[in-house]
Amino acid sequence: MKCVNCGGEVDSQAVRCPYCGGRNEAGISFYKEVYQKVNRNKLLAPVLLRQKTPELIQRMLNRIILAMGILGVVFIAISIALYLMIDDPVYRNDEPAPDSYAAEYVKISDSYNNSSYQDWTRYVNEFLDRWNSGSKIESYRIEMMLEYGFRVCYSDKVDGQLQQQAQLEVNALLEGVLGLSEEGLALFNKADGHSVYSVRPDPDAQAQLVSLIEAKLADREDAVFWNDYN
Repeated sequence: MKCVNCGGEVDSQAVRCPYCGGRNEAGISFYKEVYQKVNRNKLLAPVLLRQKTPELIQRMLNRIILAMGILGVVFIAISIALYLMIDDPVYRNDEPAPDSYAAEYVKISDSYNNSSYQDWTRYVNEFLDRWNSGSKIESYRIEMMLEYGFRVCYSDKVDGQLQQQAQLEVNALLEGVLGLSEEGLALFNKADGHSVYSVRPDPDAQAQLVSLIEAKLADREDAVFWNDYN
């Protein structure tokens, strides 16, 4: 375009003429318009951002949910593939190899891993430790010892060898250690006639037997006291 002052060529967006330095109103108007648009965008930007934020968040959440769904499908597919490809011996009924550690463990478990026998052994050991040390033996220890002794002697779920071993141990305790008579042994061997689901000792007979054993413990304590006194 031509400068209105000197007639020289001037860029339409130039603010002044490069030849005479006069004002170029067209270039000044252009920059004013640009400046107004920039300021307007600065003012509108926060409003537009607030309007667009829920939509952006929703898009982001949708993408996250989609990605998690795809990952879940991939993991499920990998799990199914591993389940089908890997032969897990846990789900097989194969017998362990003879003379292996697994076979020895099964043998030991079948023979000795009986909860009633383990409980009987624990309580009778506690009883004998306190008996030998002269410590007080609470009634509940005697009751639990007799109950588990009865169960392991008469339950049909106990291994035969364990049952025979337990019967020998019970007789050694009742007759050899405590010196119970036939009447005391009969109290131990009396079963609860009202028990339907499991073999249990008769509660009244057990209570009498506990009292009888406690009386023997008291007599023993008195005898030890007088021996120490004399």
